[in-house]
Amino acid sequence: MPNQESHENQIGRFFPERDLFVASDGAGLGLSVWESKLGEPEIVFLGVHGMNDYAGAFRWSAPYWAEQGITTYAYDQRGFGRSPNSGIWPEEEVMRGDLFTATKEVRRRHPDAKIAVLGVSMGGALSMTAFASDHKPDADMLILSGPGLRGWGTNPFIYRISLWISSHIRPSWIVKPPKIVTKSITPTDNNEVLRVHWEDPYFQKTNRIDSVYGVVSLMEAAHKVANELPSEIPTLLLYGAKDQIIPDNGVKRTTPKLPKHVRTAYYEHGYHMLLRDIDRKIVLDDILAFANDPKTQLPSQSPELPWR
Repeated sequence: MPNQESHENQIGRFFPERDLFVASDGAGLGLSVWESKLGEPEIVFLGVHGMNDYAGAFRWSAPYWAEQGITTYAYDQRGFGRSPNSGIWPEEEVMRGDLFTATKEVRRRHPDAKIAVLGVSMGGALSMTAFASDHKPDADMLILSGPGLRGWGTNPFIYRISLWISSHIRPSWIVKPPKIVTKSITPTDNNEVLRVHWEDPYFQKTNRIDSVYGVVSLMEAAHKVANELPSEIPTLLLYGAKDQIIPDNGVKRTTPKLPKHVRTAYYEHGYHMLLRDIDRKIVLDDILAFANDPKTQLPSQSPELPWR
């Protein structure tokens, strides 16, 4: 776990040897790095993980990219993994600020490389709101894997009311999905990944109700700004047909708002954790191809979202 002592002289820096990213306010966030195996990289990925996850989410993808000459950095967002205040939902602006600071540090470390932000699930939703803001991350590309598009407008009215009331009356209430739900919902077809998550102390198994409220609000914000994704940033959105975490009603709702420059890829056999599925290499190669040339045909030749 990162040392949470004062980091006043280390603001905005990565310290890979200490698994540490010092945010702009001095907070010590967890950091993982997979360095290029082919020397100084021409492409660098900055991974932004999803809900209940942490930088370890990229352990099934980053090593493969490292063999192809790509360096991947990933940090634990506040309230997750090795970062402080585990289980406590942070402010959205603070989360976006951390992403901005992280991309700035990646640019400092690799001034001649192309930088791609790779947002997964909740991290994808956060990335969308960051790139659509006036304080954009310093990156050259945006890649969204199963982005969190399950905001307020996708949920039944009774659910919205009950979540609002619960989160405001009893925000610290710990909620855990019933077994009947967890057994019926499959985030990936890779059972080894599920086993590792279950045994990993940094992977959250429960949530405070106000964290659920927070992530739903973030996902709604991502939907609202989807049409504002900047045209100068090549963007690729990936989605699996078997995604049960972000149902397609949310993606269908947002798709009409996507600008024309946003490319999409629809994987017939893909689950929510596209970067961790058994057939993940198909997706990893598509991401690699896009990062090298955003206009190239994807190796998988996967179709666009069927709702475009």
